[in-house]
Amino acid sequence: MIGPGLDFIFANETEALKMAKTEDLNQAIANLKTLAKAFAITRGAQGSLIFDGEQIHIIEAVKVKAVDTVGAGDMYAGAFLYGITHGFSYPEAGKLASQAAGLVVSQYGARSATHQLRSLLQ
Repeated sequence: MIGPGLDFIFANETEALKMAKTEDLNQAIANLKTLAKAFAITRGAQGSLIFDGEQIHIIEAVKVKAVDTVGAGDMYAGAFLYGITHGFSYPEAGKLASQAAGLVVSQYGARSATHQLRSLLQ
């Protein structure tokens, strides 16, 4: 189902490692570069890595007390795509995505209140 020529891949670190059949993150990154023009690898409390087609951007995690990780990846992807489609750079979109994912893991349930999400754009 995944082949060369994809525009973007979102994967958590475990998924990226399994796709590359390795335990080495650098090998997983090299593998994703053969599959997609750009990608993001989420790493939980270690933040994320975003490849914009030319360089890797390291995005710091937002420090929160995680209570429920359900929905974190979807929130990250949605916030990142929102940022990119609204003129943010890859690092700016990654920072927004990290903040949004941090918000969702700090509460029970995968949905955040609209006012909480709007405050992230301030």
